[in-house]
Amino acid sequence: MNQLQQSMRPTSVPVMSCPPISWYAIQTFFSKELKLAQLLEEKGLTCFVPMRMAIPTSEPCAPPKLVPVVHNLLFLEKTDSEAALLELMKDIPIPFRLMRNRETRRIYEIPNRQIVDLRAACDSSYSGNLYMEADKAEARPGHPVRVIRGPFTGLQGKLTQYKKKYYVVVTIASLGVLLHIPRWYCEKIG
Repeated sequence: MNQLQQSMRPTSVPVMSCPPISWYAIQTFFSKELKLAQLLEEKGLTCFVPMRMAIPTSEPCAPPKLVPVVHNLLFLEKTDSEAALLELMKDIPIPFRLMRNRETRRIYEIPNRQIVDLRAACDSSYSGNLYMEADKAEARPGHPVRVIRGPFTGLQGKLTQYKKKYYVVVTIASLGVLLHIPRWYCEKIG
């Protein structure tokens, strides 16, 4: 950091004082994830709905359009306590629930690094993805890897084989994404 950057930093706030960003997983019902995200963003909150390009099944000749990867799931950046968040969201007319850890019953908090990986995995310009429930994706045999080449460099997941192709598995909340990545683009970790 150069002297100009150091002089512009507030002196009363230590460098490591900012808490790491985390996210909540939210389940909606009746495919209302996009509408809920819109309402939350109108309240100044940051949301992420994993999207992919797909051809509408009702119109096979129509051009592909962005659709949610899975319905009824979105991610909300944590900006305050659970109580403050629920107070802010109490007048939202769409039914939803914050996903909770099964053992602790606490709200499931997702580290920002996992959301960054999920955003990369759901890149709509990449067509080598498979989507499934997290439990099924996690049950696939494999070993931990880090991608070291290509557009997903830095992504961490589990390398597995499915239908004679190699995939890196990324799971968050109830969503599992299998990214078709050549195994020689990966290095074992852990």
